[in-house]
Amino acid sequence: MTVQDQRIDAVEQRPFKEGGKLGQMAASVRITKRGPVADGGIVYDWGIDDSSTGHVLLREDTAVVRPCTPNAAPIGDMLARRGSGNVENPDPATRKDFVVVVAALFQEWKRTGHPPETVMRTYW
Repeated sequence: MTVQDQRIDAVEQRPFKEGGKLGQMAASVRITKRGPVADGGIVYDWGIDDSSTGHVLLREDTAVVRPCTPNAAPIGDMLARRGSGNVENPDPATRKDFVVVVAALFQEWKRTGHPPETVMRTYW
């Protein structure tokens, strides 16, 4: 399954009451470029509905994204490749949020032709 296919599955539906009915709420993702790092990567801050936050490192030369610290130190072995869209070595605790972030980042990169400065997406 590709990142593009997984993004729909990855967005956690959050229930809310509206007029006495149980409905669904949208999930919003915000990704902001924190800055380049010495080895050529780009660190991004991300947040999903202001409840989940983190950082990812994008390596433009290899088109790979992986979770990282604010200082670009990789966290774990999970990564996604832009060419295939596959998530490798998924971490069950963070995979859903990672897939949402990667899908939005790769979509905007494809749309603009270069790694984006910011990305804002809402998934219904």
